[in-house]
Amino acid sequence: MGAFNTGEVSLTGGDTPLRVAAGFATASLFTTLGVNAMLGRTFTETEDSPAGAPVAVLSYGLWVRAFGAREGVVGEAIDVDGITRVVVGVMPPRFDLDDRNIDVWTPLAFDEANRPSWGGHNYLGVGRLQRDVTASQARAELDTLLVRWAEARPDSHTVRSDVHEVIFKPLRARVVGDVEPLLLTLLGAVGFVLLIAVANVGNLLLARAEIRQKEIAVRAALGAGRGRLARQFITESLVLSLIAGVIGVVVGRWGLAVLLATNPESIPRLGEIALDPTVLGFTLGLSVLTGVLFGLAPLLYLSERRFGDDLREGSERATAGAARHRLRHMIVIGEVAAAVVLVVGAGLMLRSFSSLLSVSPGFQAQGVLSFRVFLPAASYPEPTDQIGFFDRVRARAEALPGVQSMSLMSGLPPIRRINANTMEFEGIAPTPDGPPSEMDYWQFVMDDYFRTMRIPLVDGRLFSTQDAEGALPVVLVNETAAALYWPDGALGRRLRPCCGDAQPWLTVVGVVGDVKQGGMDQETGTELYFFVPQLASAFGNVPRTMNVVLRTSVPPESLAGQVRQVVTSLDSSLPLADVQTMASAISRSMARPRFLTLLLGAFGAIALTLAAVGIYGVMSVFVAGRSREMGIRIALGAASSSVMALVLGQGLKIAATGLVVCVAGALAVNRLVGSLLFGIGALDTATYAGGLGLLAVVAALACLVPARRATRVDPIVVLK
Repeated sequence: MGAFNTGEVSLTGGDTPLRVAAGFATASLFTTLGVNAMLGRTFTETEDSPAGAPVAVLSYGLWVRAFGAREGVVGEAIDVDGITRVVVGVMPPRFDLDDRNIDVWTPLAFDEANRPSWGGHNYLGVGRLQRDVTASQARAELDTLLVRWAEARPDSHTVRSDVHEVIFKPLRARVVGDVEPLLLTLLGAVGFVLLIAVANVGNLLLARAEIRQKEIAVRAALGAGRGRLARQFITESLVLSLIAGVIGVVVGRWGLAVLLATNPESIPRLGEIALDPTVLGFTLGLSVLTGVLFGLAPLLYLSERRFGDDLREGSERATAGAARHRLRHMIVIGEVAAAVVLVVGAGLMLRSFSSLLSVSPGFQAQGVLSFRVFLPAASYPEPTDQIGFFDRVRARAEALPGVQSMSLMSGLPPIRRINANTMEFEGIAPTPDGPPSEMDYWQFVMDDYFRTMRIPLVDGRLFSTQDAEGALPVVLVNETAAALYWPDGALGRRLRPCCGDAQPWLTVVGVVGDVKQGGMDQETGTELYFFVPQLASAFGNVPRTMNVVLRTSVPPESLAGQVRQVVTSLDSSLPLADVQTMASAISRSMARPRFLTLLLGAFGAIALTLAAVGIYGVMSVFVAGRSREMGIRIALGAASSSVMALVLGQGLKIAATGLVVCVAGALAVNRLVGSLLFGIGALDTATYAGGLGLLAVVAALACLVPARRATRVDPIVVLK
C-alpha cells in the first residue's frame, strides 16, 4: 500500500522559474503500482523519512520540456520550493496519477513522532489486493481498522461511518471518474453511425444487384459458376470498401488532430489517444468484412428466379418483386430510426449546453485577468512578508494603464477542489438529520475582492481595513450557507474551525452572493470567506499560494506581459502560473459538455446525411423501376404534380414509418444521457419535436430529386 497527495511546487534556478504540478508520495507507492523509473530510480524507504536525503523524480514531460531530454539530468540538483533536491529518476512517458499531470514527485516523508492531523482529509491511499482477496474482503478489513482507530482515539476527529463516507473503489474507476457515461454515450453514437452506414451500403448494393440481374443471367448462361461470379463481385466490392477505408483513416487522423487541439481538457488523458494498430486493424477488418458481405449481394438473385426469365425481358427488366422492395424499405426505416436517435441526442446536448452557458458564475468574468503565484517560506517567512509583497504588486499593477482594481483569493472559481472542512456552529448541535458539519469551501481574500470580482453584497457589510489587526475575528458567508445554517438570519452568528477551545469564534458580519466553485453544472456549495490581513494577526497564517485578479478597462489578455514584468521586477525567482482571463477559465470549466455536444452534433449530422442518401437511393430505384408506369400515366393525362405526389408520398411514407418506430427507441436510449444533461430532462418535448421535424424535412428534400425526375419521363420514349 502507498499514499500520496498532490499540489504545486516552484522550480527555480533555471532561465525561467516554473510552477508545476507535484506529487508527494510514499516510496511504497511506486512498487504498489508496479511502475519503475525510465531513467534512474524512484526514491527509497530511507529517503522517504524526515531525515532522508532531499530527492526528486521528474515526469517524462517535464524532462523533455525543461531539461531537453538530457540523460545526464539524473544526479543533478534542482530547487524545489527553495529546497535543493537531487534528481534520482525520470518516470515513463504515460505515468500519471489521479489525472493531475504531475511533473515532479517528492517523498511524502511521514514523521512517526509528529503525524499529520488526525482530522485531515489530505491523503489518498492506493493498495494492491492479494491474489486470493476480493474487494469486499478488503473493504471489510478497512472498516475494522477504522473502528479500531475511533476506539483508540475517542477524543479526536476520526473517520466515523455516520459522518464520513469511505471511498473505496478500483483505481481505474478513480481515473475514469464521471467521464465513463460520456465515453459510453460516444461509443453508442459511433455504433449508430456505423449501423446506418452499413445499412446504406447494403441497400445501395442490393439495388445495384437488382439492376445487374440480366448481366448475372447472361454470365451464368455462358457458363460462369457461382464461385466465379462470387470472386468477381467480391473483388469489385473490396476495391470500393478498401478505398473508402483508406479515405476514412485519413479523415479520422485529421479529425483526431482537431479533436485534441480543441478539447485538451475534456476527458482524462485525452492527449494519449492515437490511431494505434488496434484501431487501424479494426478499420481494415471492417472494410474487408463489408466488401465480402455486400459483394455477395448480386448472388442472392441466382436462386430466386430462372435465368431465362431475365433473358426474355429484352431491353427492360421487370419491376422488382414486392419482397425485395419491402427489404429495402425496412433497411431505410431502420436508418431513419437510428438517425433520429442521434439527432435527438445531439439536440438534447445542444439545449443542455445552451442552458449551461446561461448559468451565472456569481461574478462578472468579462474584463478580469488572473494568475497564480506561490511565495516560498525561505523568502517570505512571515505572514506580514507575504502581505507586504502583495501590497507592492497591487501598487504597481494598479498603476498600469487600464487596470481598475486588483485583489487576491486562495481558490479560483468556477471549478476547484472541495475543502469540506469541519466546523463548529454555535447553537447548532450536530445531528444526523441536521445540516452537515463540513463547510464546502474556504476562501481567503484581500480587500477589494468583492468589488474586483463584482460579487454582490446581500446582507450586512464587507471586509474593511478596520478588520485587519487586533479586531474581532469576522467572516462572510454565501447565500447558500446562510440559508442552510441560519434561515432566520446569519448576521451576528458565530462559528469556528473544528475542534476545541484553541480556535477562536468567528462572527458573521456579511452575506454575499453565491459563486460557482465546484463547476458551472454543479449545485452551489456552502462557502466561508476569511480576511487575509486578519489571518496574519489572529491566526499567524496566510496561504502561500494565492490567485491574483485584476479588473481592466482594456482587453485583459493584453496586460499579461506587463503583469509578468511587475512580478519579476519585485522577485525574479517567482513563477506565474495559469495566466488567463476569467472568461477563459469559465470556458475551460465547460470543456467536457462542449466536447460531447460537438461530437454528438457531428455524429447527428453524419446520420442525417446517410439517412438522406438512403432515402434518395431507394426512391431513385423506385422511379427507375417504374419509369414505364410513369410514362403511361403521363401519356394518359396525369399531371406532373400527381406523379410528383406519388413519388413524394411513397418516400415520406417510408420516412414516417421510421420516425414512428424511432420514438420508442430514442426515449429508451436517450435516458442513458440523462446524467450528462443540465437544465433539461432526457424526455424534453421540444427537442424531440425539433428532431422529428428536421428528419421529416431532410426526407422530403431527399425525395424531391427523384420525384422531379419522374415528372420528366418522356411518354413517347416509354411507349416506343
